[in-house]
Amino acid sequence: EEALAAEVAAAEADAAEKEAAAAKAAAAKKNGASVLSEVTPETAVTGEKKKRKRNKKKKKAVEDSAPSTPAPVVPLQWETVPVVEEWQEVGTTRKSKGKSTATDDDAAAAATFASDEPVVEAAGEVSVTVDAGSDPLILIGKGGATITMLQETTGAKFNLNRTTNVLTITGSEESVELGLAQARSILAAEAERKADEVTENVTWTSDAVKGVIGKGGANIRATEEATGCKIDADVEAGTIAITGPSAQVAIALTMCHNAAFGEVQDVLELGSRNAVNVVYGPGFQTIRGLQDSTGCRLDIDRGTTTLKLAGSAEAVAKATAQIRALLEANRGFEMTIENSKVGSVYGKGGETLRSIQDRTGTQIDVSRGPTHATVSVMGSMEASQRARNMLQRAIDGEVELKPGEVAEEVELGSATAAVIGRGGSNVAELEKTHGVKINVRSELQKARIVGRAENVAAASKAIQAIAKPILDAEAAQKKADEQQASGESAWQVDEGDDDADGW
Repeated sequence: EEALAAEVAAAEADAAEKEAAAAKAAAAKKNGASVLSEVTPETAVTGEKKKRKRNKKKKKAVEDSAPSTPAPVVPLQWETVPVVEEWQEVGTTRKSKGKSTATDDDAAAAATFASDEPVVEAAGEVSVTVDAGSDPLILIGKGGATITMLQETTGAKFNLNRTTNVLTITGSEESVELGLAQARSILAAEAERKADEVTENVTWTSDAVKGVIGKGGANIRATEEATGCKIDADVEAGTIAITGPSAQVAIALTMCHNAAFGEVQDVLELGSRNAVNVVYGPGFQTIRGLQDSTGCRLDIDRGTTTLKLAGSAEAVAKATAQIRALLEANRGFEMTIENSKVGSVYGKGGETLRSIQDRTGTQIDVSRGPTHATVSVMGSMEASQRARNMLQRAIDGEVELKPGEVAEEVELGSATAAVIGRGGSNVAELEKTHGVKINVRSELQKARIVGRAENVAAASKAIQAIAKPILDAEAAQKKADEQQASGESAWQVDEGDDDADGW
């Protein structure tokens, strides 16, 4: 029986051991480990061989798939801390610091000196309370500057209860008394300031409000610092609200008005579009230069010749003097021509007039009257003289020759009207057909042809074909008239001729 009991116990122990081993193997297999039913020296060697073989295959597979230049090995521990997330966190911190404002400083100061906890007095200390009013932060000051100053100058401790707006001053009897006096003085000054506080609202144009703000807010900051007022400016609505003591608000309003419209406003009548263009300059460079050099704002309403000036008295005076000098230096000249010559000045599509302006740097304006037109030229003395010569050549019908071009004059005589055609139709057709420019001067009965030599020759032949029959008929009539006047006419009969009696 004892032996049987021992065998049963051994069998149960063996079964328990196998069950534990099976559970262990299952757990290992779940975690991805290889499981050996029994570890013996032989199986250990076999397992080691298989392990080396698997490692060799894995190594070969990695070598085959790897590029010719081995990539740097990144330690696995770096994968646990994503670099992107780390930089994002640092960036957020820096951004927060960069946006730190005075409001943040005030909040931090309030948190430092304000507490709802009861004040505990140390041995030998006394405390006193005072009502801080509706705006207790006045005692803390910007960034805690005021309350820090109070503590340093009095030696007392100041604590503000934000729930009750009660200020508690703690310290020696002398320091508390001094602190109480200074706190009451600050509160009294604030009450007096608020009693005198007003808000001035004005509505101007958006451009005027931009002037109040200034570049990068420079003007509005300077006004607030100089007057101690708070200024709210709305560009879209064109409104400005100034809040502060009445006397300072009046000063701030004047400063805003000067920034928007200038201390002095003046107007200067330029008199002509030419003068306007001279003041503007090419690409508006001249007027911008005048504004930069004088500090005066300059503006010309569209369609007018009136120049508006705004700025300090000194700036307006300086700009006015410079503009007058500019106009005097570009005074130019005026010339009067017949209305029939205006087309010659303009040229086809205004080509001639633009060319003269571009080549001389002058400004030219043509104003028609009932019978005559006035040509106004503005530019330097030298430029104006060049423009005068070019205008005169255009009026006289002279066309400047380009490289490869020639000019020829053709006498038209009594055929002038026929060559021109009704409304200039013949001239237009000749120019289009032969690719030349033709200018007919009726008063001289001449036509000037400009173009390439072969084109000019063809156009001249065509003009002569129009003119020749008319000129030949005129010549024949003239000859007949001369013969009749001299008695050589074949139709003339002597009075003594008997053969004429029958007629």
